[in-house]
Amino acid sequence: MEENFWIKVKMLFQALFSPIVDLYIFYRVSGWKLKRRDYIFSVIFIGICVFLGSLTQIDDFFIDIIQAILVFLFSYFVRKEKKAKLIIGLISFFELLDLFMTISVEILLLFFDIKFSSIIFIFLLIDFLVVCIIQKYYLRVREFLNDRNSSIFIGLILYVYFSSAIVYLLALQNKRITILFEISLSLLILQITFSIFAYSTAVNIQKKLLTEQEQKEQRLKLKLANADRKAKEAENRELVLKQQELKSEMRQLQEYSSYLDKNEDDLRRFKHDYQNILNSLKVSAQDGDTKKVIKMLDQYTNTQFDQKALRKYKGVNHIHEKNLKSIAIAKISKLYSLDLNYSFDCEQNIYQVPGKIDILDLVRIIGITFDNAAEESMALIRETNDPNTAQIDAMYYQENGDFEFQIRNRVRKDTVATDKMSQKNFTTKKHHMGIGLANVKEITHKYEDTIIVNYYVDNGWFNFDLTILSDEEREITD
Repeated sequence: MEENFWIKVKMLFQALFSPIVDLYIFYRVSGWKLKRRDYIFSVIFIGICVFLGSLTQIDDFFIDIIQAILVFLFSYFVRKEKKAKLIIGLISFFELLDLFMTISVEILLLFFDIKFSSIIFIFLLIDFLVVCIIQKYYLRVREFLNDRNSSIFIGLILYVYFSSAIVYLLALQNKRITILFEISLSLLILQITFSIFAYSTAVNIQKKLLTEQEQKEQRLKLKLANADRKAKEAENRELVLKQQELKSEMRQLQEYSSYLDKNEDDLRRFKHDYQNILNSLKVSAQDGDTKKVIKMLDQYTNTQFDQKALRKYKGVNHIHEKNLKSIAIAKISKLYSLDLNYSFDCEQNIYQVPGKIDILDLVRIIGITFDNAAEESMALIRETNDPNTAQIDAMYYQENGDFEFQIRNRVRKDTVATDKMSQKNFTTKKHHMGIGLANVKEITHKYEDTIIVNYYVDNGWFNFDLTILSDEEREITD
C-alpha cells in the first residue's frame, strides 16, 4: 500500500518538475528572450503535463510526444520562430535528457536498496545536476545545434532518443526487469558510444572536405591574386610607358618652344643690327666693291645663323591637328639628334584629317615610316662611311579635302623588293623595315575605302605615299 502511494507521488512529482526542467533547458539553450506569452505558455504547458501525469493509463512516451507537439506549435506559430530544424533539435535534446533522467532513477531503484520515500530526493538531485550541466555547457550545445553539422547532431539525438525509448518501454513490460535493464543499459551505452563515434567521424569528414575546399579556394585566390598582380604590373608598365611617352613629347615640345624663342631672339637681334649692316653695305656698294659686300653677307650669315637649325621644324607651324603635329615634332627631333640629313615641309594649314579614320592609326603609320627611314639611313651611313649619302624627305599636304603624307629615303643597293618587305614577319638584319611595312599594311587594311597606300623603290630611293580621301572624293570614286 505504501509502495503504491510513493509510486503515485513519484509520478506527480515527475509530472510537475520534469516539464519545468524541460522548459528551462529549451529556453536556456535557444537563447530566446522570454516574453509574457512565454510565461503564459509555460503555465499552460506545466498544467497539461501534470494532468497527463496523474493519469496512470498514459505512459511517459506518449506524454513526451504531446510535449514535443505543444512546444513546436507554440514556437513555430505563436513565437514565429521559423527555424524548424532548430526547434526540433531543442525539443529532441530536452526530451533525450528527460528520458535519461527517468532511466537513471529506475536504475538506481533497481540496483540499490533505496526506499520509495527517497524518490523525490533522487529526482531533485538528478534535476539539479542536469540544470548545473546545462548552465555550464548551454552555449556549446547551442553551437552544435546551429553549425554546419547541426543536421547530423540532431539526427543522432533523435536516433538515440527513439532507440532508448523503445528499449525502456520494452523493459517496463517485461517481468524479468533486472536482466532486461542490464541489457537496456548496455544497449544505451553502446548507442551513446556509437552516436559519439558517428558524430565525430562525420565532423572529421566535414572538416577534411572543408579543408580540401579551403585549399582549393586558397589556390584559386592565389591564382586570382597572381593574375591581379600581373594585370597591375602590366597596367603599371603601360602607365610607365605612357608617362615616358608624355615626358618625351613634353621634352620635344619644350625643345620646339625653345627653338621658336631662339629664332625670335635671332630675328630681334638681326633687326637691331639691320641699320648698321645696311649702312656698311651701302658704303661698300658705292665704292663699287661688290665682292666685299658678298663676303660680308656670307660671313654674317655663317656666324649668326645655323642653317640646319633654321630648317629643323620647317612647316610645323602650319600643322594645327595636335596628333599630327606631335608625331612630326617627335620624329623630326629624332632625325635631328641622329644628325641625319632631312627635310620636312607642310605648306598648307592642316586642321583635321578627312574621313572616319582613327587618328592614332595614322600616327602609328607615320611613326613606323619615319623609324624605317631613320634605321635605313643609319645603315646606309655605316655601309658607305659617308653621312652625306643618307637623306630623308617628308611632307604633309592637303588639297581639296584630301590629306597626303609622303616620305622617301635613300637605301642601300641590295634593298629587296617592296612586295617581299611587306610580308608579315619578314625581316633581316639589314632590312628590318619589313616588319614595319607589314604592320602598316595590316592597319590600312581596315580603311580600304578611305586610305590609298603606295610604296616602291626607284633609283636608290624608297618612296612611301599615303592618301586619305575626303568624303566627297570617296563618293566620286564609288
